[in-house]
Amino acid sequence: MQDISFRAGGKYAVAGGSGSGKSTLLKLLQGSNDGYRGSILYDGKELRTLRPDSLYDLLSVIQQDVFIFNSSVRDNITMFRDFPSGKVERVIRLAGLEGLINARGADCPCGENGNALSGGERQRISIARSLLRETPVLLVDEATASLDPVTAFGVTDSILSLDGLTRILVTHRLEEAMLRRCDGILVLKNGCLEEFGAFDELMDRKDYFYSLFMVSQS
Repeated sequence: MQDISFRAGGKYAVAGGSGSGKSTLLKLLQGSNDGYRGSILYDGKELRTLRPDSLYDLLSVIQQDVFIFNSSVRDNITMFRDFPSGKVERVIRLAGLEGLINARGADCPCGENGNALSGGERQRISIARSLLRETPVLLVDEATASLDPVTAFGVTDSILSLDGLTRILVTHRLEEAMLRRCDGILVLKNGCLEEFGAFDELMDRKDYFYSLFMVSQS
């Protein structure tokens, strides 16, 4: 069994075919199942020993489906809590929501389940929510799967451009420009870690990841 370490502040992608275990890995990191073998350590502390509230303070998760309240953009970012205006403005900028705010204002209604927003805008609200919590780890589970390629690229670029937190992104889109920005790529196959390394390293091996990537480009 291979040990994998994520550097604090690093960027990592999780790739693999359908059913390879990508989302299962993120669920394990979230503490959804403590029946695993081996160890999952956060700052040297075994995940099983962490209290749920301690884990909540460590992790934020961005998923494909984002729940949006029928309220304002600001309320959906803050989840109806009070934050200093400067802090809210900062996460709006980092999440790439300035265009929406400048055009329609922070108090513009999102509609029922966000039907007044585009898919990209809903995902950016999810990013802003996560940043407002200031957790050191951000997990991204196929967040751009339902978005068009251009919007997906913009959302992923915003996540990879963030500083000061560890990002682990499950992705079904094998885009070279984005993968090159990652410090490491975990390649899963049949629930097991098949390969791990940087983009060029994996391509030079001409093994499983190389095959996945070449097929995705055809």
